[in-house]
Amino acid sequence: MHHYKHSFFLLIFFLLTFSVSTVSQNLTEKKISKSLHNKINKSSSDYEHLIWIYFDENAVSDNVVALSEKSLKRRAKVDSENYLIDKNDYTIKPEIIEEMERTGVHIRHQSRWLRAVSAEANIDKIEQLSKMPIVKKISEVKVYSKTPIEMSPTGSKLYKGNKSLALNYGASLEQIQFIKALKLHQAGLSGEGVTIGIFDSGFNTEHPAFFDSLRVEASYDFINNDTIVGDPDCEEQSENNQQNYHGTLVMGVIAGFDLGNLIGVAYKASVVLAKTEITCSDTEIKLEEDNWVAAAEWADSVGVDIISSSVGYTVFTDLGSYTIDDLDGNTSLITIAADIAASKNILVISSAGNERNTTWGTISMPADGDSVIAVGAVSNSGEIAYFSSPGPSADGRIKPDIVTLGTSVFSSRAIGGYAYVAGTSFSSPLVAGACALALEHDQTLTAAEIRQKIIQSGDRYLSPDNDYGHGLFNAIDVADIIKFEMPQIVRIPMGNTETIHIKTSGTSNVTPQLTILGPMNGVILVDSGNGSGALKVTTLESNPLEFEIGLVADVGYFSDTSYINIEYYVDSEREIYAGPNPFSEIVRIFISPDAGDMKSITIFNSAGEKVWETVNDSQLNADIWEWNGNNSHNEEVADGAYLVLVKTDRTGKLLKLLKIR
Repeated sequence: MHHYKHSFFLLIFFLLTFSVSTVSQNLTEKKISKSLHNKINKSSSDYEHLIWIYFDENAVSDNVVALSEKSLKRRAKVDSENYLIDKNDYTIKPEIIEEMERTGVHIRHQSRWLRAVSAEANIDKIEQLSKMPIVKKISEVKVYSKTPIEMSPTGSKLYKGNKSLALNYGASLEQIQFIKALKLHQAGLSGEGVTIGIFDSGFNTEHPAFFDSLRVEASYDFINNDTIVGDPDCEEQSENNQQNYHGTLVMGVIAGFDLGNLIGVAYKASVVLAKTEITCSDTEIKLEEDNWVAAAEWADSVGVDIISSSVGYTVFTDLGSYTIDDLDGNTSLITIAADIAASKNILVISSAGNERNTTWGTISMPADGDSVIAVGAVSNSGEIAYFSSPGPSADGRIKPDIVTLGTSVFSSRAIGGYAYVAGTSFSSPLVAGACALALEHDQTLTAAEIRQKIIQSGDRYLSPDNDYGHGLFNAIDVADIIKFEMPQIVRIPMGNTETIHIKTSGTSNVTPQLTILGPMNGVILVDSGNGSGALKVTTLESNPLEFEIGLVADVGYFSDTSYINIEYYVDSEREIYAGPNPFSEIVRIFISPDAGDMKSITIFNSAGEKVWETVNDSQLNADIWEWNGNNSHNEEVADGAYLVLVKTDRTGKLLKLLKIR
């Protein structure tokens, strides 16, 4: 009897095992991704999985998604009139969506870019979907999570500034100056006419930083599928766990305007607000990737110029996670969508991430995109922030692309007042806002052109690395209104006159007026009247042997100041000579390198008496020596003629001098 029971249970175990194996095999043989297959095997039969359903080309309809006039105008900068619409703009056939919904599947988002929809479905519904001929593949929607690095308010929760000035930045002045945007504001640039899409957790548009100033063109909540982006959502309210906490801070950096407290970088820019991130926790922010993809497609259709995304996610809550090897710019769906947005002439700016000292240890997605500007963080001293994610990408590209201030950034808190915060989440909106100023000044700029200007603005552009990228971001260089093109150092032989050619470049349509700062004897600036000119420098023995010449190019609303260092030297054609001659106070003895190293210089009066001598006991390798007109007792010698005997290790020469008062 015992043997029979044992055999019976073995049979039941075998049948159950065979049944599970059969289901598993069916799922695998159909169109289910391996990672989703593994999740299904580890979950109950009624569990609702968050999935992507991909279709073949027959699913595409003949209908083009509605695109705003601004979206088409933006695209027209890079594509000809007949090519403003491409394959990514055609919607999925409505009858296919209807057929899917008849299975009981809840459709979350449709993606024309990925030719897919995201949905919630249990194992039975997934099985039904996999049998549809139009379905190519079914995989899971990744759920990202991160712990943001953000500082609590420093000192008073409400920064009390002086509101008496016309444009008083309050505590936000430091970040405006750090990115070099102050001169752009003074030139009248504010981001007006430029639309920035902000993808984040939610936004308190009722904060005083946005009273009568915030220009919201459109908003959408991709979590709850409505247009309300300011609702707090969290059951338990605290300072950090409000749904709109993070997004309000980011929006304040870009578009805040509260005189004496906070001035955003692009305080007159229009914003499109996309609520994509889920947060009601003090420790975690989550993003379901289909929200970001849907937001990017929507932002494209309504006509955004710039996407500012503080997404920087690396740790995943599902079994089908991406890995560091997937940071190749072509794997994660968020990165694919970001690059497609860039192909539509949208400038995509993303935080590099705060993962330097975590197990992940590198950049996040979509910062790995080759068309995405990834922004790292530095302190106000310019040192890399301890949390800022380093590169490179998995395929070896330099990342981040650029860095800027990411500690002690001042912004608006969702519950009121202001705070100093930290994280690459607040570095990227500084860059996005500054790029809006550049685009306001020159509306012909394309996203690719601005991206290149961002990289070239870095102070490490010629020697980038995977901590600082191309270096510190410079808003003035990106705006490129007017700037000098000339050498930084010029060496001129003594006794010569040289012409240094000056050019200017930039996006200003005003011809600059060129002037010289503090002109020096022997230096003349000739302005050609067309943005170019010439600097004529004649070497005078009375001038310092090294000095700086400042030049200003002024277009009325903006000016650029640059400096040239002039260095005099002795050339081989005049081996040994003295000047100025005659002299009144100081005379210089010039010895070219070809004449050898100076051994001694002796001064005689007209009677042949030695009045002064210097011997090069230390073997200094100097080519210019001075006599101050005093004798060996430091007494001033009389006016008259003097002889100078110069000896070197190669030659000797006798020079005549005349001293006059």
